[in-house]
Amino acid sequence: MNKQYQRVLVTTPHPLLRLVCLGLVTFIFTLFSLELTRFGTLLAPLWFPTAIMMVAFYRHAGKMWPGIALACSFGNILASWMLFSWGSVSLIYPTVNVIEAVIGALFLRKWLPWYNPLQNLNDWIRVAIGSALVPPLVGGVLVSLLAPGAEPVRNFFVWVLSEAIGALALVPLGLLFKPHYLLRHRDPRLLLETLTTLAITLALSWAAITWLPWPFTCVIVLLMWSAVRLPRMEAFMVFLVTVMVVSLMIARNPLALTTQHAGPMLNAPWLPFLMLLLPANVMTMVMYAFRAERKHITESEARFRNAMEYSAIGMALVSIEGKWLQANKALCNFLGYSQTELQSLTFQQLTWPEDLDTDLEQLEQLVNGEINTYTLEKRYYTRNGEVVWALLAVSVVRHTDGSPLYFIAQIEDINDLKQTEWVNKRLMERITLANEAGGIGIWEWDLEPDIISWDKRMFELYEIPPHIKPTWQLWHDTMLPEDRAHAEKVLRDSLISRLPFKLEFRIRVKEGVRHIRSLANRVLNKQGEVERLLGINMDMTEVKQLNEALFQEKERLHITLDSIGEAVLCTDINMNVTFMNPVAEKMSGWLQTEAIGQPILKVLHITFGEQGPPMENIHSGDMSRSDIDQDVVLNCRTGGSFDIHYSITPLSTLDGQSIGSVIVIQDVTESRKMLRQLSYSASHDALTHLANRVSFENHLKRLLQTVRETRQRHALVFIDLDRFKAVNDTAGHAAGDALLRELSSLMLTMLRSSDVLARLGGDEFGLLLPDCNIESARYIAGRLIQTINDYHFMWEGRLHRIGASAGITLIDENNHQASEVMSQADIACYASKNGGRGRVTVYEPQQERDHSTRSMMSLDEQWHMIKDNHLMMIARSVASPRIPESSNFWLISLRLWTSQGEVREEHAFRSGLAEPELLHALDRRIFSEFFRTSAAQIASKGMGVALPLSEAGLASVTLVDELLDLLDKSPMPGRLLHLVISADVVCNPNKNLEQGLQKLREAGCRVIFSQVGRDMNVFTHLSANMADYLLLDAEVVSNVYGNLMDEMMVTIIQGHAQRLGMKTIAGPCNQPIMMDTLSGIGIDFIYGDTIAEPQPLDLLLNTSYFAIN
Repeated sequence: MNKQYQRVLVTTPHPLLRLVCLGLVTFIFTLFSLELTRFGTLLAPLWFPTAIMMVAFYRHAGKMWPGIALACSFGNILASWMLFSWGSVSLIYPTVNVIEAVIGALFLRKWLPWYNPLQNLNDWIRVAIGSALVPPLVGGVLVSLLAPGAEPVRNFFVWVLSEAIGALALVPLGLLFKPHYLLRHRDPRLLLETLTTLAITLALSWAAITWLPWPFTCVIVLLMWSAVRLPRMEAFMVFLVTVMVVSLMIARNPLALTTQHAGPMLNAPWLPFLMLLLPANVMTMVMYAFRAERKHITESEARFRNAMEYSAIGMALVSIEGKWLQANKALCNFLGYSQTELQSLTFQQLTWPEDLDTDLEQLEQLVNGEINTYTLEKRYYTRNGEVVWALLAVSVVRHTDGSPLYFIAQIEDINDLKQTEWVNKRLMERITLANEAGGIGIWEWDLEPDIISWDKRMFELYEIPPHIKPTWQLWHDTMLPEDRAHAEKVLRDSLISRLPFKLEFRIRVKEGVRHIRSLANRVLNKQGEVERLLGINMDMTEVKQLNEALFQEKERLHITLDSIGEAVLCTDINMNVTFMNPVAEKMSGWLQTEAIGQPILKVLHITFGEQGPPMENIHSGDMSRSDIDQDVVLNCRTGGSFDIHYSITPLSTLDGQSIGSVIVIQDVTESRKMLRQLSYSASHDALTHLANRVSFENHLKRLLQTVRETRQRHALVFIDLDRFKAVNDTAGHAAGDALLRELSSLMLTMLRSSDVLARLGGDEFGLLLPDCNIESARYIAGRLIQTINDYHFMWEGRLHRIGASAGITLIDENNHQASEVMSQADIACYASKNGGRGRVTVYEPQQERDHSTRSMMSLDEQWHMIKDNHLMMIARSVASPRIPESSNFWLISLRLWTSQGEVREEHAFRSGLAEPELLHALDRRIFSEFFRTSAAQIASKGMGVALPLSEAGLASVTLVDELLDLLDKSPMPGRLLHLVISADVVCNPNKNLEQGLQKLREAGCRVIFSQVGRDMNVFTHLSANMADYLLLDAEVVSNVYGNLMDEMMVTIIQGHAQRLGMKTIAGPCNQPIMMDTLSGIGIDFIYGDTIAEPQPLDLLLNTSYFAIN
């Protein structure tokens, strides 16, 4: 049995059962009221039967009132008979009770709502007046008139107040009681709380009546506690029980209420109960109103919260200043922010600038009360920077005094709608423009009333004034006579078959004849018959003219293809020949009539080289994007061959569908022969026909790239001829040239086919021995030197003796840097010459130290080079590996000259400067030269440059101040000056370094930390934005494309730089594969030959143009 069915059974008993229950309840309460009078007259009786009848009348229909009156009166009389005798029973009192109950019920029905009689304090006051004031007064008057006694006044007051107390105690409970309310006490918590409160109230009331001097004060407090703790019905139940129990206690012991004012208590003993019930009832209604209001507020807040939270559109509360106070999930998802992030922002920050002014204007009108709400389509920025469209609706919540509190904003995502609008608008624009551009006119013909309608374009097409009504006859007359019969037939057949039609005809206009194409569709009625025709007319005059021009162009193209000097073939999508010009016929040996339909590679017998394999895929040799030196040969069918260069261009339709290809073949036999000669000259020495220095260095670099992968050892040998200058001086240069040729041929006969011998310049030779250990290299070099030493050179009958010295260095995985191995072989060769010539020396580190010692210059020479000798600034372009054509700034290195005219590079010269004063002087020379000769031009061109600054110079407060003074006096802005400083300065605790760096940064200079390599300790001292760039050590970068460990190291450095907010620079990058690798890692900038060749700064400034940074 479900809960709803239980309620029905409880609340709808049989009417007779209701009357019996009412009589029984009246009987019980009458016994209780009459029982009180048997303990004396000190306490006025509490009379409940009238209240019971009043509630019953209120809650039942009028047709049941007689039965209710009889049942209650019977209970009343029966109780009186049981306690007293029939002689004491009077029908006056029950009759008065019935009258009082009827009056009270009428008042209650008039004043109280039916569904919830006691909602607030006003309802309780109406209950008090309608049940506890007016009916008792009426009953007191009737009793005084119908049954006068010895003390009429006292009897009146006793009657009125006993009835009033009974009504106050019982009527509220009766009004609220509904049988299904009992079901809620199945909740054990409420039942336990009610019973506990009742028990405590009764116990403490008994204690107060028994021992306390002012007992009713305590009882009032207890009843107030019940009013606060319990719901209305349970509280009124506690009030009723407490009043009944307290009345019994006082009736049994009237002395408990004995006071010094015996008179009032004797004449008005009902006052204590009135004092109990009035405040308790009032407090109950106040608490109920409070609970109802709190529940209403809670439910309202919950509804509002749910409405916001689960709304499909964004909703937010916004402060008057524009801060987001609260936002729902839909808005957070729309804007991409969390609720917390939104609360830290304002709507002004998220609004598209162009929409902000309009929004603020309407918001001001809303605050000023000029409008109540406004709606606006506006754009917002999302978290990821996108701009989205939203429909904004805003209203304001005001205080009672009219001042605005906050705004309620509804934000609906209309991004897709705006996108669709934009697409539709563009589509309509395109359709309109297409119609106008295509000269399309629209017409409609209603067949039944025979009405033809034209748009504006139709009148323009036919050159008819718009005021003339279009008719069939008008259209028929404008058509050329020879096209009329065909047009009528097409139109008639379309109507009969009920199908769309397409018609082309000509009309006569002022300028001549116009070609018209008409397309039409039919509209059928319910019977399936053609009701009207709807179609378009297009001006095809230009198309016809273009077709004619296209035909003429096609003829001219055929003539051109037949007369050009290149072979041209056309193929279909399957690469079968469809066209050949005469040159193609000559070069292939096929006639066009024979070749059409044949596969292209059958007609063109192409091989890789004269005797090489045939080409299997025509696209594999497409040289439209490659060099002309590709060795591709076309073999003629009738004999002979041609070196060719060809390109394949696909043919496609307007919609991109491939329909074939065009192959253009050039005869490059002579060009390729000349190119081979040029290529050979560029890589070989013209005198000896050996490889030259460039070719030798390329061979060396390729060999060095494979060292780590193959783990092979190689040998590099430098050979320097002894006494060659004497031969030149005594016998002449012709003898020297002949000697070099003979020695070159002699050495080649003694080497392996895999060995590389090159003339490096003058009388120097280089020998590369792949896959060779040091002992074998020593043996081979020794044989060569011995052979040269024993060689007898005869010139013009005179014998010339010659000799040679050689230096060897070993190349392995620990020694594979090109510059280092070249230097080592040179040092070893130099050691051989110093050791007596005509010998072979293997490189050892001690030789380099000895060489360095010999090459070290004096302190005076160093000062002289810094102050007086020529100094050249070499510029290297620094650019992104992804856009190598765009230069960001130029990296400056120095080239110095000794007093003997020898050139010294900057890094070699700086390594020999031991005194800080020398480094200071070099820095001053660099800056003074730069600002004197180049700063103004750089400022005008807006080109950034990077100058070196030593660690000692940065630590010098005076030098840094001098640099900043030069910068301040020059027209060059600080942002264009980049300073290259060793990264070791961040590990140096010298405070001057930190202060100098800070001064340069404050002046706007860009800082580049250089020599960032395998030592990761530098990153523990680097902080965010300490520098602008990190320049990687060349040793880490040189083999990054071939060494996984170097690639990982560069990747780690790039990650640290990105974390610190710095850009990375790597180089020198001399190969495209290195550039691609660095770009893939994420390196920001590179320098080297792949970007631009280094060139003097003064030459760069006089020839280059750059945009302002």
